Amino acid sequence: MAHIRIFVPLSILACLIGGCGPGAGKTVKEGDIVVTQEVLRETAETQWEDSHVDGFTFEIPKGTHLKVLYTPAATVSVFVCRPVEVNGEKDPDMVEAFFVPEPVKNKMGYTSYSFALKKEYLGSKVKKLE
Repeated sequence: MAHIRIFVPLSILACLIGGCGPGAGKTVKEGDIVVTQEVLRETAETQWEDSHVDGFTFEIPKGTHLKVLYTPAATVSVFVCRPVEVNGEKDPDMVEAFFVPEPVKNKMGYTSYSFALKKEYLGSKVKKLE
């Protein structure tokens, strides 16, 4: 009986720390690279000098490599990333030019962009490079 009393709380604790259910084990951390397995229609968030945030919708091509910018908290459902390779192109300026429309990029105050992808995509729509 003592084993059951200890096992159940430890199982609950393991789920709280490591995660349980359909999303369990689907994690990324800062610096990881993920690759799209299909075309994704997502919203890009643009960052501006005055702390203004804006966005636009874009189709991320299949095979695009994206770098995870921050380790997401266990409680959030997305991870923030930025493309580092698209259609075989790795030059950062060319990759940015592919994703960010000229009128946006040339606007005064523009600093960068990123995508927030759903963690549920991990293992299906995007795969982490090992």
